[in-house]
Amino acid sequence: MMRKIMLLLYLTAVFLILPGCWSKHELTELGFVMGVALDKGKNGKIEMVTQIYRPSSVETGKSTAGGVSSINIKTSDDTVNEAIRDIPIHLGRKAQWSHLRVIIVSDQLAKSVHLGKLLDLFYRDHEPRSSVSLMISKGPAAKLLEKKPLIEQTSAQQFLRTAESGHRDSAKTAHTTLLDFVLQLKSANNDAIVSYVYETKKEKDVISSAGLALLKNGRMKTAMPANKVEGLNMLRNEYKSGIVEFPCKEGRKEMETTEILDLHTKVKPALKDGKVTAVSVAVQGDISIGELKCTDIKTVEDEAAFLRKAEKRMKEQIQEAVTFVQTNKIDVIGIGNGIYRKHPGAWAKMKKSWDKQFSEIPFQIQVKLRLITTGTNIGKPAM
Repeated sequence: MMRKIMLLLYLTAVFLILPGCWSKHELTELGFVMGVALDKGKNGKIEMVTQIYRPSSVETGKSTAGGVSSINIKTSDDTVNEAIRDIPIHLGRKAQWSHLRVIIVSDQLAKSVHLGKLLDLFYRDHEPRSSVSLMISKGPAAKLLEKKPLIEQTSAQQFLRTAESGHRDSAKTAHTTLLDFVLQLKSANNDAIVSYVYETKKEKDVISSAGLALLKNGRMKTAMPANKVEGLNMLRNEYKSGIVEFPCKEGRKEMETTEILDLHTKVKPALKDGKVTAVSVAVQGDISIGELKCTDIKTVEDEAAFLRKAEKRMKEQIQEAVTFVQTNKIDVIGIGNGIYRKHPGAWAKMKKSWDKQFSEIPFQIQVKLRLITTGTNIGKPAM
C-alpha cells in the first residue's frame, strides 16, 4: 500500500513540473513578421514599416490577394516598442517575431541616433533571433520594403539573400547580423560596419546590397563604396570568394580576371614606446584563371608573371581600403581591438588618441598567390 502511495505522489510531482502551453496562440491569431524598416519621422518620431507574411490558401495552395505573399503595415511612435504594439490595430493579429529576416534602418536615422539604443528591443525580446540580418539603406528604408522580390517570396527574404550572396560570392559587402553588430559595439574600439543597401534607379524593382555603412560611436559616419569593400574584406580576413581584374598588358584596355579560391590574411601591428609604428599585412591565397585575353602561360616564368599582375592588383585594392578608412579615421580593420587583446595596458594609454594615431600608421602589404588551375582550357586564350 505504501508503495502505491509513493508511486502516486511521484507521478503527481512529474506531471506538475512538465511544461504546458502557458502562452498558447492559434496560428490564425498571429502575423509572422519577415522584415522591418525604420525611418526618421517628424517631431523625433520613429516611422516603422513591418512586413507580414501572407499565408497561402489551404484549398488551392496559392497565395491570396492576386499572388501577394506579404503585406506592409505602417506605424509611427516615439519608441519602437510602442510602434510594434500598434500593429494589431491595423492587422487584427499579434505580430510574431521569431521568423524575422531583416531590419533595415535608413541612413538619415542611423546618422541621428545611436543604432544600438534604437535596436535595444530586438536584443531584449525573446522572439527575434540574434541571426537577424541588419542593414542600412541609402534613402528611406520603407521604400525598399515596398519593392517586389525578384525570386524570393518576400522582399525581406530577397534582401537577406542578396546580403549573404554579396558577401560570400562577390566580397562587395558584409553580412551583418544583430549579434555581429552588438559584438562590434561592445569591443574595445567600437567602430563598426553594417551592410549597405539601395535601389537601382534604372530598374524599378531591382535592389542592390553592395558597399558598407561605417559607424563610429553607434552612429553612421559614411558609406564605403563597393569597389573598396573587397580590399577591406581581405584586410579583415573575411574574404570568401571574388574576382580580381587587371590589364592583360600595359597600354591595352583588355582586362583579364582571376578567381580567388582561398585567401588568408594576417595583420600584425608593431608597437614601440606605447605607439604603433607600422602594421604588416601578409596575404596568402589560391587562385584560378578566369579569363585570358592576351596572356600565354606556357612556362614557369609565364605563370610567375601572371601571378605578379594579380598580386599587384590585390595589393592596390588593400591599399585603397586602408586609405579610405584612415582618411575617415574609422578602424574597422580591427587593429585597436587586436592591441587591446594582446597589450591591454598599451591600449589603455593610446585609446583616447587612437583615431588620430590610426590615421597616420604606415601599412606594409605583402601578397603571395598560388595558381591552382587554368580551368578546363589550357593556359592560353581560347581565341
